[in-house]
Amino acid sequence: MITPRECTINDPYLDTSKKKSLHGNFLHITDIHPDPHYVANSTVRSRCHGGHPKKRKKKSQELSGAWGTSATKCDTPMSLLDATFNWLETNWKDKLDFIIWTGDNSRHDNDDNIPRSAKEVFELNRMIATKFLETFTNTKGLPRKNKPKFIPIVPSIGNNDIHPNNILLPGPNDILSTLYSIWEPFIPESQRKTFLEGGYFYTEVIPKKLIVVSLNTMYFYNTNTAVNGCKSPEQPGTAEINWLRNLLRKARKTGMKVYLTGHVAPRKKQYTRTCYKAYQKLSIKYHDLILGHYYGHSNMDHFFFIGAKKSLSKFRNNYPEDYPEDSTGENYDDDNFVKTAMKTPSAKIDKYLKKLYNHYRSVPPLTKGVGKEYAVIHINPSVIPVFNPALRIFKYNTTEVEHSNSKKNKPPKSHDPNAPSHINTFLTPLGYTQYFINLTHSNLFPNSEPVYTVEYTTWDDYHMKDLTVPSWINLARRVTGRKLRNELWKKIENNLMVGTRSLIENDENLYQDGKSKGPQEYISEIVF
Repeated sequence: MITPRECTINDPYLDTSKKKSLHGNFLHITDIHPDPHYVANSTVRSRCHGGHPKKRKKKSQELSGAWGTSATKCDTPMSLLDATFNWLETNWKDKLDFIIWTGDNSRHDNDDNIPRSAKEVFELNRMIATKFLETFTNTKGLPRKNKPKFIPIVPSIGNNDIHPNNILLPGPNDILSTLYSIWEPFIPESQRKTFLEGGYFYTEVIPKKLIVVSLNTMYFYNTNTAVNGCKSPEQPGTAEINWLRNLLRKARKTGMKVYLTGHVAPRKKQYTRTCYKAYQKLSIKYHDLILGHYYGHSNMDHFFFIGAKKSLSKFRNNYPEDYPEDSTGENYDDDNFVKTAMKTPSAKIDKYLKKLYNHYRSVPPLTKGVGKEYAVIHINPSVIPVFNPALRIFKYNTTEVEHSNSKKNKPPKSHDPNAPSHINTFLTPLGYTQYFINLTHSNLFPNSEPVYTVEYTTWDDYHMKDLTVPSWINLARRVTGRKLRNELWKKIENNLMVGTRSLIENDENLYQDGKSKGPQEYISEIVF
């Protein structure tokens, strides 16, 4: 016999009272990219750094907005940064249980006239860390050991949080030491040595119940030429995978559940082959423990699957004849397409959408055991207005189930058939609400601070009852099925670029200078 009860936390460092029920909400925020050099009413081509237009006949002479400029290569103005944290403090300060914060807290190095320095990179990281502390610190009551009380905040290293960007040597090193000095309030003392050596750590966001792992994906990232994969014992990526494996083993023994988080998502084109394979293997082996995989970097709102036995990427070139006609152009050969049609943003968008559609189409029907063969990778949209600024608030199940028979309380030795990643039970993620700022509208009112509003929810727009792996497989099947195919797929398409697709498609010349990534580069680099 089982009985439900509300789970409570008894930890004065996490809560302001001796006993407090969970709220059942957490925040995922990523890719803030603050730019202290941003100047409103300057040209987009100057990276919004004060350039003045000679003529305003071309899109490239578009002027930057007071709150940011969507679908451009400009970073986040300080006004948008302040608006974001003001909105979070007003609406969510006392309603969250923990925060997942997946990196990139400095501007891009995309302006030769204002090159980034290591000092600026770390100053911007410290500024964002201070923002989190000021926003989510509870000043009521007496803090333990003279430390402020705040909910668990779990940061991870982005490729623009280091200098030079993308390159991180094996630890210990000065970069990891500096980041630790900035993030020390967020990193448990027991994880200090681990972070200083590798840049990764974990936090028990719900003691003895739930772990959030902060992975250092720079050691998996194939652009980081200072390291070399996850095979050789001396490589930091190998050490990180071994650490993660041991942590997941420990979680299984103790009955704890896990969220895996980081900056760069596990993709074949972005991870080295050995690191991707190692991550894939662990994701499937411990599918019952892992409640979700949450990443940033790509700025786009979407999800994709990692398969246990089949590589879903082999389906991406098999464009179906029934692909929604109003979403694409004609069918074409992939290799020839890269050489010709990729010259325009709209072509890059169509190419990626076809890949994504066929990726979903390749997912098998949800028969017995299929859910255990796949992991779902979530890409959170960014605050930086590559598209429109956005963030997510997740809801999860806080009703803990107790077995009256004490023997049944023992953690399973292997896969748990009642895992919250596969059925709705305690800790199961139930859904999320995506909030965004429509910058086209907000910039019409430069003196009125914008607020985030609901863009969509997984309940109302995707008709999902929860965020278990079977529910995501069902969504993928519904997206490419006959019923409601076009309606649901149109929502996926529009949400992918946070409502800016038309802006990007109409902008054929703005991003062709080759100096840094614009929206279409983020789209075209993705391979499943």
